[in-house]
Amino acid sequence: MRKIKQGAIPDEVMEFALAEMQKILSGEIIFVAQDGRLMQVEVTQRRRLADWSEKISTWSDELQQTLRKQITQEFSTLAYGRLVIKIQKGHVTQMERTVQSRFTGLDGEGI
Repeated sequence: MRKIKQGAIPDEVMEFALAEMQKILSGEIIFVAQDGRLMQVEVTQRRRLADWSEKISTWSDELQQTLRKQITQEFSTLAYGRLVIKIQKGHVTQMERTVQSRFTGLDGEGI
């Protein structure tokens, strides 16, 4: 298995994530970091009955480049935690960073 650099999202993973985001009308993509490295990508898609007939749109290259840059920037400094990209009606509506802190030397090692 190839080692991923700290704070980096490999190109093939980013391409996968962007492709999956375009398929989602309502849901989220989650990038999980541990020791500053990407450990997994989670995809959650919900189909609301009210949106059932809506068609999935294709995003412009400019939008994809903007998202790629923003995702890379937000993920690059995440040591432990998650970057959640929320999608509603086929559009990215927000990004949330959940930062986890590790404590050692307390009752046990780490959290």
